[in-house]
Amino acid sequence: MRFIGCKTLLLEDIKNIIERKAPNSRTFCDIFSGTATVARYFKKIFEVTSNDLLYFSYCLQRGTIENDTLPQFARLSSAIGNIDPIKYFNELPIETLETLSQDKRFFQNNYAPTGGRMYITDINALRFDYFRNMVEYWFSNGLLADNEYFYLVACAVEGLPFVSNIRGTYGAYAKEWDKRSFKVYEPLRLEVISNGKQNCSFNENGVELLKQLNGDVLYIDPPYNSRQYLPNYHLLETAAKYDFPVLRGVTGQRADTDQKSDFCSKVKVESAFSELLSNSNYQHIIFSYNTDGLMPVERVEEIIKAHGLPDTFELTEIPYRRFKSRKETELGGLKELLFYIEKRI
Repeated sequence: MRFIGCKTLLLEDIKNIIERKAPNSRTFCDIFSGTATVARYFKKIFEVTSNDLLYFSYCLQRGTIENDTLPQFARLSSAIGNIDPIKYFNELPIETLETLSQDKRFFQNNYAPTGGRMYITDINALRFDYFRNMVEYWFSNGLLADNEYFYLVACAVEGLPFVSNIRGTYGAYAKEWDKRSFKVYEPLRLEVISNGKQNCSFNENGVELLKQLNGDVLYIDPPYNSRQYLPNYHLLETAAKYDFPVLRGVTGQRADTDQKSDFCSKVKVESAFSELLSNSNYQHIIFSYNTDGLMPVERVEEIIKAHGLPDTFELTEIPYRRFKSRKETELGGLKELLFYIEKRI
């Protein structure tokens, strides 16, 4: 999934730090989980706790972190036959999709040309609407267990970026159709890693949640600049909640996109970061940031050392890898940063 600050390219670097600094660790917490990429990766190794304030992120986590095996859909199979829900949907003819009443087509009525916007084509919007209505109907009628419901919602959300007409985020749609827009929308079947452990996921304020948690490794990947996440991913939030919100403006923002993160405020970010570290009851802390962040590197180091054992502090600098075709001079020497410190708990 395309997502601001996704850390796919840093997974091996994070793993390397853990292997050197915390080789006996058994638990791992991803407190700002986002796409759940980091949490999924480390679920192969640790008992994982994940969290994010965005609901669509929570659904991705519930579907792939809390689930320890692929759902079997036992109730659904007993009621309507032994089916694979995603395969069943993908094989439905267009004539069946078109039976969905107009009042239930929220995406087509608001994010597609029918609704005056171009986030997604009409046919793909209809396909998404039909699938989400189907999942909600099954769940409300007791045919899906909680873990099965969140898995299907996660698959539905993961499929959207592959057909979305956007340049990077959902802050605005492109005025001309991108070629990916003409692909056929399908829920993306997600892998579920089995580790036999008590993995859990939350949809809470990470700073406050840490007061209730403890363990070995805490990974922190907060927003690092002034771009708020909810306005940039409002469509995915609506896709997950499917709550038919009142939208506003040309881009169709949700009303609740006014929520602000302190980590996106130059005035508040340092106190928020300090409070987060203070609330942490994890022995090993890894903090991901970059040199374009609101907090200067020197200030980050000062705050981290104030909440840990200064002699254990380590900073790893990694050349920015996202735009491989661009020269370092074009990126202004931008670097990804991984801070490590041990905390006495």
